[in-house]
Amino acid sequence: MPGNTPRRWKRQPATIPISLVLKAENLAEDNAATIIDFTLRGVGVLTSLALVPGERVRIVASKESPDAISTRVVWVREDEDESSNWNFAGLKFLDPLEA
Repeated sequence: MPGNTPRRWKRQPATIPISLVLKAENLAEDNAATIIDFTLRGVGVLTSLALVPGERVRIVASKESPDAISTRVVWVREDEDESSNWNFAGLKFLDPLEA
């Protein structure tokens, strides 16, 4: 999770519905995830998936588009509302050669 160091890229707030797909054996999916902010290097998301830093996750913007954006989980934080099942996560875009 980001500390007190200055950010390289300014975050832009957003509310964009997306699907997240874990690139793992079980292929877990969250069709109700939301991008909450973005930069040139990645996105902040709200998801019901229990993500772990280092995991690879694909972002699918809509069901009509077969294209997915490959990312890696950088940090995860549970929602402070204990009755919520949501997690906040920072996802870094992967270079095409890493995907």
